[in-house]
Amino acid sequence: MIKFFRKIRYDLMEKNKTGKYLKYAIGEIILVVIGILIAIQLNEWRNDSINTKQKQKVLLALKLDFEENLKQLDGKIENQEKSFWKFRKTRDLIDSINDITDNTVLKENLGHGGYADSFNPFNGALRSAISSGDIHLIKGEPLTKLLFTWEDLVIDSYEEIELLVSYGSDPYYRLIHSYTQARDIAKKIPNDKGSKHSSNFVGLFRDPLFENYTQQMFYYSNNYIRELKKIRLNNLEILKLIEQELKK
Repeated sequence: MIKFFRKIRYDLMEKNKTGKYLKYAIGEIILVVIGILIAIQLNEWRNDSINTKQKQKVLLALKLDFEENLKQLDGKIENQEKSFWKFRKTRDLIDSINDITDNTVLKENLGHGGYADSFNPFNGALRSAISSGDIHLIKGEPLTKLLFTWEDLVIDSYEEIELLVSYGSDPYYRLIHSYTQARDIAKKIPNDKGSKHSSNFVGLFRDPLFENYTQQMFYYSNNYIRELKKIRLNNLEILKLIEQELKK
């Protein structure tokens, strides 16, 4: 093809047909430019196709992680709400301790399982997308903004769980153990006759320090539930936006 065009140029030059040669040269330049533009467009289409497939892959991986995160969040919130209501019940028992004669209700309300149940999300797909730069394939600004701030939002919630752990695990239970025997509170073990030392549940519930600890744990637990619910709303919004991106 190149030899063909070259032969035409030579023929025109030999016959001194300058006008026709110039027209031909301009036409040849236009053809070359058109060829380059077509090649560029084809390359862009190919890159767009590759990027679209990679974006879909990234979005599907993110969707799986955030679906698992949602399940985990629901479990954490459920556990924390159980703990919250036990702290509230304990506070109510403290207020009415003078009317209580049965230690059973006091003993049963000392188990606050789940109050230190922290949320640890699946962030593998998100971190991979950020480190590889694939996250920029996602054009939806609301989604990318939420994804970039996701881990910071989760980290902010750790302050509340740390307060619960630091405040509750040591001073709170030290006070409880100063009035009660662990064998009286823990789940009964077969053939265990219990402690020879008596527990003073009423004394514990009348202790002003126990009331203060309970109130603080009630407060921290409520704050942590609010943080978890905020994260859950964020998680739901991310999943909704991912679905929208997948349909584009």
